[in-house]
Amino acid sequence: MRSLIFVLVLLASSVFAAPLDKRQDACGGFRITSPTQSGLQWTHGQCYQISFDAGNNSAGALQVTSVDLLDVAGNLVKTQWSGSVDPALQGYVPFFNLDLGPTPTTGTYSFRVNVHTSGGATCVRNTVSITGIFNPNSGFVPCPAS
Repeated sequence: MRSLIFVLVLLASSVFAAPLDKRQDACGGFRITSPTQSGLQWTHGQCYQISFDAGNNSAGALQVTSVDLLDVAGNLVKTQWSGSVDPALQGYVPFFNLDLGPTPTTGTYSFRVNVHTSGGATCVRNTVSITGIFNPNSGFVPCPAS
């Protein structure tokens, strides 16, 4: 019986894998390269950076427009960075201070990276989860220029 359940779960997960591949193709292989390890601890107020691979996109084909912090339920906590970055030329978002929102709380978060294509489509990529640490004794530090 357990092996039947395992096979059913395995088959169900393979059904859900196909749409992810199609979404990735729609974005020309754009993918996040950091953070990719779950469970990293990022501290409120400290400087961090999201990096990515442009895939097979040429310069000007994509623009990263914002990085949003999401809580464990997927709700928007706060936009961490907004602007315009061409991933084919740069490969990373400029440094930003992690801001856990108006009522900062230690917890599990992830980032949503919003990308627009030259054809007007929007691609969204989510990072793995991180642990956002709030320390009331740790303030915001100046981030280096990218």
